[in-house]
Amino acid sequence: MRRAGRDFAVMEMNSNRPGLPDPVPPSLYTREYFTTDCEGYHLLDEGPDKLPDRIREALDMAGDVSGKWVLDIGCGRGELVCEAARRGATAVGIDYAEAAVELSMERRSRLEDEVRDRTRFLLADAKGLDFDDGSFDVVFLIDVYEHLHPYEIERTLAEVLRVLRPGGRFIVHTGPNTWFYGFGYPLVRAAARLLLKRELPENLRGQYDDVMHVNEQSPLTLGRGMRAAGFRTRVIPRSFFVGIRPSAWEKAVMKVLFARPLGYFFCTSLMAVGYPRRGGREAELRTGRVADMLRPPRGGRVLLVGEREGKLARMLAGLAETEVVWVRPIPAEASPGHFPEEVRRGVTCLAAEPSLLPFPSDHFHALSAQFTLEQVEDVHAVLEEWKRVLADDGALVVVSRNGLFRGWEPRPTAGTRRTFTPASMRELLERHGFRLEEKTTLFPNLGLPALYRGDQGYFQYLESIPYLRGRGRIMLLRAVKKAGGRGSGP
Repeated sequence: MRRAGRDFAVMEMNSNRPGLPDPVPPSLYTREYFTTDCEGYHLLDEGPDKLPDRIREALDMAGDVSGKWVLDIGCGRGELVCEAARRGATAVGIDYAEAAVELSMERRSRLEDEVRDRTRFLLADAKGLDFDDGSFDVVFLIDVYEHLHPYEIERTLAEVLRVLRPGGRFIVHTGPNTWFYGFGYPLVRAAARLLLKRELPENLRGQYDDVMHVNEQSPLTLGRGMRAAGFRTRVIPRSFFVGIRPSAWEKAVMKVLFARPLGYFFCTSLMAVGYPRRGGREAELRTGRVADMLRPPRGGRVLLVGEREGKLARMLAGLAETEVVWVRPIPAEASPGHFPEEVRRGVTCLAAEPSLLPFPSDHFHALSAQFTLEQVEDVHAVLEEWKRVLADDGALVVVSRNGLFRGWEPRPTAGTRRTFTPASMRELLERHGFRLEEKTTLFPNLGLPALYRGDQGYFQYLESIPYLRGRGRIMLLRAVKKAGGRGSGP
């Protein structure tokens, strides 16, 4: 992570292009705003473990964050960062309002020493993050989207994509949902008037909304904006009510109205989960998928075996605090000159036998092998060697041609010693002390060769079709080395 000269150094704001509106001034986000209006302020005096529902749900959507690096953009009072650290993460919060950073530091001071050491707060601008590429496993943008003009969001999402690690997750919460105000709430008011003889407020907006909310979203615009920025996105309608205790029949009605698809009109806010979208030609799409499945840990060592094009090596070499070693088999690539020069500058490159690696045991945290097992002479010896150099719970991602594929090959297939199916590969990995976590395939037989040219990013969406699932030409499997495990060998 690149560090500013001091923790509270303000990163220089991006200058506006002519004709664009000025950002909402940070001076509007006062201590009074965060402690009397911003949702969740009523929990401030109840201890550091008390969280607004939307923040708790956002953290739960991130999954297990223990050992991961987390960034919260627009950290507000610091609840999310402090809770992420309590759950085992190294967490960084940024905000461009001085009051937010001050409140966050006050919350941080109440944490235990060990947890406090894994938290950091910075006064910073989201449009120019001062962090290395691939610095974070999870990035949060909670109740910030609506406060940034479209051009600001465009820059912010580009920065999020840059600092997110392969396999990382981007979680957004924004409110209000404009479809709720435009369609859902008028219907709710009318129903309350006719059926309950009860008059609901005409306007639910807070006193700050008209000034601070410059970019409110609907489910359509939120999803479209995140996809345009390079994310695969799922938008989820959500409503979080504070101090409301509905009756049993009201709960039943809410359950129906808040579920999709009606929830897109009747929920007050929106959650979204985004993942970096992979595209391009076959090699780019495959490489991106391997990187996402590999999920190289920050501060970890990654071994690449049989990497032909060097695309994965180039991608991983730019990640923060990641050591990458690229091994190509003897004798074909025995000379360092066989490695691309631009890769050799950021990656340790050497030639070695896949079954006799010059590394100590338990040395690597992740290992990727592309089109290697079908070529080696003794697959069992190779897997035992890979298990030896991997640390316990280290990830192994194997790429191989799928023996179940029956279809058009875009180029002649080189001769191989053996072929694998997903089932036979799984059995082989488990026999050698690995536990399968994920499997997928790419490029199913669609019968139209023209579809295999140009950008093939659409293939990743075809995997959701049951008939095509598992029938792709290339299969990818992620397994982890069982802690202390021993395989049964051949």
